Amino acid sequence: MKKLCTAFILCAFAGLSASAQNDWAVPGATLRVDVRVQRVPDHKDLGVFVKIPDGGLLPGKYPVPDVRDAQGKPLEHLIVGYLQSDGLGVLFAQPESGETAQIYITGSASPPPKPANPRLKPSVLLYTKNGNASLETAKRMATEYPPAQGAAFNTWECIGSMVNPFGPDDDFSSWYVGCILLTKPEKIYFATVSDEGSEFSIDGKMIASWPGIHTREGGTKGQHGAYADLEAGLHRIDYYHFEVRGAQEAQLTWRRKDITEGPVPVLISGSDYAKSGSAAISKIAFKDGRVGGAIRGTSEPNGYFWISQQPLTLFTLSYSGVQPTDNSLSVTWEFGKNKRINEPLVEWLVPGDADAISFPVTLAVSNSAGVARTSARLSCPWTPTELSLDNPGDRMNFRKALYNMIRAVPKSADPCADWVADYWAILIELLEPYRAGPILSEIFTRSFETVQKIPPEQRWALEDRFIETLRLQRNDKLLLDWITKFETNDKNSARKFRWKDERVCADLFDVNDVAAAKRDVAFLKETAIAPDQTQIAALRQGDVERALGNVDAATKFYKDAEERYRSRNKLGMTGGRLAYVGPRKRKDKEAEGTNAVNKAAAKRPKLQTLTSQKKADDWKVYTVHDTSMFATITSFLTQDAVPEAFQKLNDWENESPQSKLSGEFPLAEAKIYAHVEDYRRAINALDAYRKIVTMSAQLADAMKLEIDCLQKISDKKRMREVAEDFLKRFPGHPFEAEMKEVLAP
Repeated sequence: MKKLCTAFILCAFAGLSASAQNDWAVPGATLRVDVRVQRVPDHKDLGVFVKIPDGGLLPGKYPVPDVRDAQGKPLEHLIVGYLQSDGLGVLFAQPESGETAQIYITGSASPPPKPANPRLKPSVLLYTKNGNASLETAKRMATEYPPAQGAAFNTWECIGSMVNPFGPDDDFSSWYVGCILLTKPEKIYFATVSDEGSEFSIDGKMIASWPGIHTREGGTKGQHGAYADLEAGLHRIDYYHFEVRGAQEAQLTWRRKDITEGPVPVLISGSDYAKSGSAAISKIAFKDGRVGGAIRGTSEPNGYFWISQQPLTLFTLSYSGVQPTDNSLSVTWEFGKNKRINEPLVEWLVPGDADAISFPVTLAVSNSAGVARTSARLSCPWTPTELSLDNPGDRMNFRKALYNMIRAVPKSADPCADWVADYWAILIELLEPYRAGPILSEIFTRSFETVQKIPPEQRWALEDRFIETLRLQRNDKLLLDWITKFETNDKNSARKFRWKDERVCADLFDVNDVAAAKRDVAFLKETAIAPDQTQIAALRQGDVERALGNVDAATKFYKDAEERYRSRNKLGMTGGRLAYVGPRKRKDKEAEGTNAVNKAAAKRPKLQTLTSQKKADDWKVYTVHDTSMFATITSFLTQDAVPEAFQKLNDWENESPQSKLSGEFPLAEAKIYAHVEDYRRAINALDAYRKIVTMSAQLADAMKLEIDCLQKISDKKRMREVAEDFLKRFPGHPFEAEMKEVLAP
C-alpha cells in the first residue's frame, strides 16, 4: 500500500461573460484559464506552477498555452508536463504586478517547439511511466518536449519515494526535478539510495550513477555518491530511477557540514528544496461561452472499509465554480455506461484492492452554450484511512454512496444487477431499525429479482428493514401488499409464519383494523407448529383481545404465551435462566433422611426460581422486572441506541407479556416508536392501553405522549378526544392547561 508525500487539489472554473469575450487577448485560442497565485516562488527562476485538467477538456492533440498577466502582457512560460487523461502542467513567470494570470489554450496537431535557453526551472516535480523500466527510459523523459510524454506527473515534496504514486509499483521509471538554493558556496556530498537503479545530475553534470538490478543494501551508507562544489545560488537536480519488481525506493541524500557530520548521508527533506510557486484555477471559460470544469477528489479517497470479500474505497467527488448569470449550469457525473447523477458533489464506492483502483469517471458541465466534458480515473496514490461503521459520519457517507449508485441507474433498469457481494454486506451493516431511508424502496421496487439471489439471511434482514420503511409511509395498502408478496415468495416455512405474524401486527398497530387482526390471528394459530410459533400465536391472540378491551381473555393468552416462552427457554420469572442446584451435603445420616421418599426428594435437582413463592407475591417480581426494563429502554433512547432498545422491548414482551396490560410496557413501547417517528404504532399502543385501564401511575404520561404523537400526524379529532378523556380522569393535573389548549377553538 502507498503513502503520499504531498497531494494536489484541482479547483474549478465558471462561465465566460460577454464582456470577457471582448477582452479575448489571443484570438485563436479555444479556451482561457484564469488563475490566481496562491504561493510565490522561492526564487524568480522557479516560476509558478499550475495544472490544468484535461481528460478531453483541452483542444487538439497538443494543447499549447499562452500566458498573459492581468494587463494582457505575455509572461515567460514552459510546458512542464502533459497527459491527456490527466492534465497540462504549465510553469510561468511570477507576474510583476497583481496575483492573477490568464492562460489561453490553442489546440495543435504537432508538439510545440521547445523554448531556447529557458530560464524557468520547476521544483519539485515527479514523473513516472510504467513499462520498459530502465534508466534510459527515465532519462528520455527529460529530453522530450512537452517533457515526459505519456508519463503521469505532479508536484512532490522531495526527491524521494518508496512507491509509484501514479500507477503500479512494478515495471516503472521515474524522473524527479528539483532545485536547491544556496546562500554561499558549499562543498556537499550527494548520494543515492535506490532499489533498483538510479542516477542523478546537478546543473546538467552527472554526479553519481548506480545502475542495474539491486536492492538498497549496497547504498545505505552513501557508497554511491560524490562531492560537488557549488556556488551560491540556484542549482537544478535531475534524478532518474527505475523499478522492475519487488520492493521499490528512490532517495537522494546528502551530507553538509552545517547539517550533520558522519559516514551516513541524510535524506534531503522537503524544506531543503527551493519550491516553485503555485496557482489555483478560478475559471475555465471557452470562447464559445461554454463552461469548463475539473474534478476534485479523484486521488483523495475518504478511506476504505473491509467487511466481506474485498475492501470498499469511498470517494467524494466535487465540482465548484461560479454560477453563470442565467443560472443554467448543470453538473453531471458519468460512471461508466448509463450511470449518471446530476449534482455538484457525489459519494461513490469502488471495490477491490486500493493499489489496483483505476475507475473512470467523467464530469459533464453544461450551460446554454453547450457541454464540456473532462474525464479522470479514481485512484489511491497512498494507503487510504480505514473507516469505521461506529462513526456516524462514515456510516452516512457509505449510505450516500450506495444510494448514489442506485440513483445513477436509469429508472427502467435494475440498479443492483452488477452489485458485488460486498455492497450487500455493508448495506446490511448500515441499516438500522427504522432508518433505512429511501434506498430500500428503490432496491425492492426495481431490483426484486436480484435481491432473491443474495443469501437468504441477508435478504431477510433487508425485508425486515423495508417493512419498517413502509410503516413510516403510512400507506396501508402498500404495506399489506408487500407483506403478502414476501409471504408468497418465500419458500422457508419459518419466514412464511413470520409474515403471517407481521400481518396481524400490521392489522393491530398500523391499520388499526381489529376485525382483520382477529381473522388473521386465527390463520396464524392454525399454521403454528414449532414451539416458538405456538408461543407467538398465543401472544398475538392476547394482543387482539387487549385491542378489543377483553382484559381477562388477554390475560389468559398472555399467561399461556409466557409459560410457553419460559418453558422453552428455561427462564425464571425475573427473566434469568434457571440454575439447577443439587442436594445439600449433610454430614449426619439423620439429616439425609431414612425414608426412601425423602432420600429421593433430596437427590432430585431443584429449580432456583421464584415460582415457589406465593402467587400473592408475583406482582412484586413483575414490578421490579418492569421497572428495570423501562429504565434500561429509557437509557438506550437517551443514547439513541435504537437497535438495543428494540431488542430489550422484544425480550420484555416475550418474558412477561402480561406487562402489556400495565403502564410501563405500553409507555416504553410508545416511546420507542415515537423516537423512530412511527407515530401510528405509538398511538395505537397507547390507545389500547388507555381503553383497558381506569387509573395507573403511568396513565397521565401515556395520554400526554398519545396527544404529542397525534399532533405529529395532525389528527386533531383524536387529539380532542384524548384531551377530553384526560380532563375527566385527571382534574387539576399539571397537564390540565395543555389539555385545555388542545380543546381551545
